[in-house]
Amino acid sequence: MSVEDQDDELSQRIYRVIRRYVMQRTEEKCGVTFDDFKSGKGSNSYRDAREAVARDAFLAMRGRRAQDFVEYFIGSICAVPHFLPEPEYLAVTNALLNDTDRVKSLSMLALSANSYLSDPKKGKEGGSK
Repeated sequence: MSVEDQDDELSQRIYRVIRRYVMQRTEEKCGVTFDDFKSGKGSNSYRDAREAVARDAFLAMRGRRAQDFVEYFIGSICAVPHFLPEPEYLAVTNALLNDTDRVKSLSMLALSANSYLSDPKKGKEGGSK
């Protein structure tokens, strides 16, 4: 497997972990599920909560370095249930412990990518404000 393929796989794994964190915390914060949001129920409260969850995690990560970031990632991001098959778990663990700055960068990018949802009535997720 090439280095680029390994980079892409780690990026995807981190993205999925962050997406799961943002979705779980958003639902807890506003009481609206993603499925309800997609059907147009509670769209403003869900969208606002999602932006707040992603922003708060982004700002919490931004100021942390080395072991402080690792502890935040494990204690906060991994505090919601995640399914990671053993090979993915090992890859994320290895990167978190041996290339913390890379995991931090990928996590912050993933938070940004998961911070905004367009109007569900338009049928598209993402986009810019």
